[in-house]
Amino acid sequence: MSKAANQIRERNGRFPSVTEAFFLIVALFAAEYVVGAALRDLRGLSGVDPRDISGVVTVLGNGILFSALLYYKRMSYASLFHPSTNSVGATIGTLSVPILLTIPAMTLAMSALVSMLEWLFPIPRWQKAMFERMMSNEFAAIVAVCILAPFLEEMLFRGIILRSFLQQYGRNRGFLYSAALFGLAHLNIYQFTVGFIGGIFLAWLYERTRSLWPCILLHGAYNSLITWGWYSDSKPEEAVSEAPVLVWALSILLAFAGFRLLQRLLGVRAAP
Repeated sequence: MSKAANQIRERNGRFPSVTEAFFLIVALFAAEYVVGAALRDLRGLSGVDPRDISGVVTVLGNGILFSALLYYKRMSYASLFHPSTNSVGATIGTLSVPILLTIPAMTLAMSALVSMLEWLFPIPRWQKAMFERMMSNEFAAIVAVCILAPFLEEMLFRGIILRSFLQQYGRNRGFLYSAALFGLAHLNIYQFTVGFIGGIFLAWLYERTRSLWPCILLHGAYNSLITWGWYSDSKPEEAVSEAPVLVWALSILLAFAGFRLLQRLLGVRAAP
């Protein structure tokens, strides 16, 4: 079936609304909780550490949700990932370099922002312990944060939610509403702030390209650099405070060049 025919068959294009999107996120958490509870009940038989199955829980929970969503909207995974008329290869080949140029400055800026928020609102001990427990299994954490999260979060927040919001609310409100929900889904003020700001950039990138692949690249590269900082000798906040002025200046220069190049390449908005 052609891409145009696939788009014609798509139905319920204005689902979800803001309220419906909020309950979709709640439904996702519920699906992951049920799947996780079922697998944890079996761990006594398998002897598997619960931290080792977090990725499986995420995939199965999202699989349940997306199976229902794609059936309801009559969409294929191909039309979800890349409804653009441009080829995937051309899109990624053209945009990869300018996107990657923005990552160092984005990482430094977001880490500095999180450090300031942690100073204003110290992280509760239980929340810090929970996060450290989640990151204690290096392989599982890398898979979850650097691979699964960029794919699954972009599929939901840009591929389903923002795509619908652009039809219902227009460009500016669609960007703000989807970014706010993306931040809220992280369930803490630190990641809410990072998610909201990053969500605006990701929304702009999706609206211009009509493809999830550039968004996945940006999301995955940012998460990977943050994760590398976590497992390196210095934590991200230490790296920010110790970063020489030259590193900041070079990162900002690269980000400016990358964003200006993206603006030139994506100056003509992709057709909805």
